[in-house]
Amino acid sequence: MARFSQSACQDQTLIMNLAMKQAFAVLQMPIFELSEWLYCELDKNPVFEVTPLSTCPDLSWVEREDSFYEYLEKEIRVMFKELEQQNVACFIAGSLDAKGFLTLSDQYLCKKFNLTPLHLKNILSRFHKIEPIGLGARSSQEALLLQLEHQGRRQTPIYTLVSKHFDQVLHNRLDLVAKEMSLSIQAVKELITHQLKALDPFPGHQFCRAKAERIIPDLIIDQQDGNWQVRVAGDFLPKIEINPHYTRSLEKVDLKKEEREFIRRHLASGKWLMRTLDRRKKMLMAIGTYILKKQRLFLEGTQSAPSPLKRKQMATDLELSESTITRAIYQKYVETPRGVMMLKTFFPRACKRASASVSDRAAKVLLSQLIKEESKQDPLSDRALSDRLRSQGIPCPRRTVAKYRHELKISPKHRRKEWI
Repeated sequence: MARFSQSACQDQTLIMNLAMKQAFAVLQMPIFELSEWLYCELDKNPVFEVTPLSTCPDLSWVEREDSFYEYLEKEIRVMFKELEQQNVACFIAGSLDAKGFLTLSDQYLCKKFNLTPLHLKNILSRFHKIEPIGLGARSSQEALLLQLEHQGRRQTPIYTLVSKHFDQVLHNRLDLVAKEMSLSIQAVKELITHQLKALDPFPGHQFCRAKAERIIPDLIIDQQDGNWQVRVAGDFLPKIEINPHYTRSLEKVDLKKEEREFIRRHLASGKWLMRTLDRRKKMLMAIGTYILKKQRLFLEGTQSAPSPLKRKQMATDLELSESTITRAIYQKYVETPRGVMMLKTFFPRACKRASASVSDRAAKVLLSQLIKEESKQDPLSDRALSDRLRSQGIPCPRRTVAKYRHELKISPKHRRKEWI
């Protein structure tokens, strides 16, 4: 009997651990992922009564990772008639990175599909005609040249600029480019401004940008009639409740044992799911309210960057564990008057300054401003930028400045220089 009791206790502990893990997983899910998971759970549990969404959102508008590939697959079927070539082209499509570049060598592709270099060249040549032009290139330079060839501009100065002087343009050595092309620096600048910038060096990014525009925030912090409010987004989640028919069924005396067990099991699962969703909502609401309280100046626009918050301090104030806070903000976005941003934006690494702490976001804001105001003929070096930041109370070493500049996608000094 003792052995049976111990086994039952172990089973109960295992069930509780699994339920806890699932609850943490639900807390960590962004709203769209939660919506997909919830619909799957509703299909498996008959005790739920689902109220359809008043305005049914088109969930298909949030693209999958393979939407880029699906598009290419359709184009390949049109572009290539032979099955063998379709297979090679589809493999190439699946090997493109986020920029749209091919990451595999000719040698690898020839060996894998037993192709001659000429045969592969013909397949790639046809693949390069898929819009947007430049897909399947191996570099930005090749992508730009493919676009110029497609436009019939092979015998033009811009083609020469890209094919022979691309590296010098990237390093802003316009004086050397002008000398080698027998052009004035102004003419080279006009080629870059009016022709080169009209091309797309990363054709695959068109698909990434489309995805980035389709973010669904989990939290909304806004003002209505002068009053601040926090809301947990729920438009993508169906309204659910337990059908009372199943609860009443348990009261029947003649209900079969297996039917009673079936209903009890699904009722318990249903009640757990509803409690878990409610806990997730309350936790996000508490986090949103905390952010509003601590970041009012930033949200109102009187402060350029959020004050650095610490997860440990929030966990203490909200009487939660730090790991729970981490799960709750994972990959989630909040819609604010300052735009849509990731929740983790409010928990940045902090730099020490003389009188207080300043977030790396604030340091980046000031860095961007310094670079914006610098002389375009004599830009500031990373060392000079470090000195300027230090003079304003933000001690950032030169290497930190370089790191921030890289994260802000700002070129180094020699590439920012403009030639008169």
